[in-house]
Amino acid sequence: MGDIPRIGLVSYSNLTSGIGVFARELLDNLPIDSFLSVDNPKGQERGWHPREYICGSHLGERTMLEYMDRFNPEVLLFIETPFNHYFYAYAGERGVRTANIVMHESFRDRLLIDSCDLLICPSWNAWDKAKGRGRVALFLPISLKRLPFREKSGHVFILPVGYGWRNDRRQVKRVVEAFCRLEDPEARLVLFTQSKWPEGAVVDDPRITYHDKQLKEPADLWSHGDIAILPMAYEGYGRMVLEAMASGLPTLTTDADPMNLFQHDPDFLVKPSRRYLAPAHVKNTTYNEVSADALEEKMRWLLTIDTPRYSRMARRQAKAQSWEGPIDYRTPWLEVLEELCS
Repeated sequence: MGDIPRIGLVSYSNLTSGIGVFARELLDNLPIDSFLSVDNPKGQERGWHPREYICGSHLGERTMLEYMDRFNPEVLLFIETPFNHYFYAYAGERGVRTANIVMHESFRDRLLIDSCDLLICPSWNAWDKAKGRGRVALFLPISLKRLPFREKSGHVFILPVGYGWRNDRRQVKRVVEAFCRLEDPEARLVLFTQSKWPEGAVVDDPRITYHDKQLKEPADLWSHGDIAILPMAYEGYGRMVLEAMASGLPTLTTDADPMNLFQHDPDFLVKPSRRYLAPAHVKNTTYNEVSADALEEKMRWLLTIDTPRYSRMARRQAKAQSWEGPIDYRTPWLEVLEELCS
């Protein structure tokens, strides 16, 4: 490997979004030379990088050119934002190469996809949809740095809804329906949201706790439960699965890409009852619907497991898929970015 190019990262800087958490992990684990922080409705934090440029709500040519004049990046690495295609054009005028870490559902916007020099595909679905474009497959490891391990011992279920209420992407209504069928008076379910609840998610069951505000730090969020219930219908990167496992939570999720890239134990995978195209604003994305019956069966079993044992197993599995684990994920990322500049 030769000289490392001057890498500029373009992303959100907030910990209440999955993209923001992912950005911070890349800043922690790759030699990012500069950071362009894009404003986001969920918030914008400062001080994430010593060479940081804060971009307000009005994105345009002036912002991008000022950033490039100040920091002179050779390659721009984008974690998806809605304004990428504008930035690609401005970067191209300066001879700056662009790479986009493409989301599973990104292909609804062909302009966003077709304008960059390279698509970094973190899932097989993304890889298949990127045919005909410059593409490379790279695994997205988790960082354990800010996810301390706390061995779990109980059976409290937790589901962070976040902004997943749109299209009921987290399938909250079915989780609640399945949970309410459990006769165990000691069963508990904790739900967090950042905005509003999906229709049918709020029911009168004293065993369910509803929180209307997502916690800032992922580690704080996962401290509120023992077992993660994450039956996502579709997901951008699917990294919430690894977050939960790294925090020591046995994690139930959907047997679909990208979630099953991280959870390998079939006992913790729920097979979709049917698959169909998601609504228009996430077109070209498959909605993996799980049934309340399948969730109920899994949740009944989860109430009986040896939680401490599975908690340790979850952490080990996450560590094997982390920047700090035995596999060198850093070198392939740097080689791809170096080759893009050459």
